[in-house]
Parts: sequence; structure tokens; C-alpha cells
Amino acid sequence: MDGVNMAEKLWDLANLITGFAVVQILATTFAMAKDELRTSLKGRAAHWTAFTVAMVFTAFYVTAIMWCGLKGSSLDDQKHSPVWSCVTAARVVAVVLFTVVGLGTLYGHRMDELRRQSTEVTDEVH
Repeated sequence: MDGVNMAEKLWDLANLITGFAVVQILATTFAMAKDELRTSLKGRAAHWTAFTVAMVFTAFYVTAIMWCGLKGSSLDDQKHSPVWSCVTAARVVAVVLFTVVGLGTLYGHRMDELRRQSTEVTDEVH
């Protein structure tokens, strides 16, 4: 397999990784926003675990995207290097941006859970 063909495969792989990462975080974000995870995402430990897992997966996705960009750029024509750099950076920004949105939703989910708990306690007192 020649270098240019492999560079194209790495370009496609980076696109697939980026797409998968974004879809995964969006699906999780919508599930939290629709309160579909109320029973499985409950309590401080569960929220911290979800935060940690999101960060680990994000680091994995970013590392894989950057590796594809660096390796693909080295196999492609040198004049395409700026394109590889720009698109790789944009892919990383997309994954990080959607992760931040997901983490914000996770924080909101936890705050809503605490608000519900305090409302239940207040209702029991009255």
C-alpha cells in the first residue's frame, strides 16, 4: 500500500473517530437532558465516575485524531501539511467542544438531582 493511499485511509479514520466521539457525547447528553439516566446516574460517585470516563474517552479520541493527523501528514505530499494541521486541530476542537457541552449537562444533571433531593426533604418536613 503506497503512502498516499495510507494517508487517505488515515484521513478517513480521523473523520470516523471524530464523528463517533461527537455522536457518543451527544447521545449521552440528550439521555441526561431527557432524564433517561435518572436511575443509573445517581449520586455523587456516579457523576464523578461519568466525568472521569468522559475525560478518559476524550483523551483517547484526541490522541487517536492527532496520531492520524501526524502520521497521515508524514505520508502525504508535503504541500498538504497545512491542510492536515488545520483539519486535525478542527477535529480536536470539535471533540473537546462537544465534551464540554456534555460535561456541562452532567453538572446540570447533578445539580437537578440535588435540587430534587432538597425539595423532597422540604416536602417531608411540611
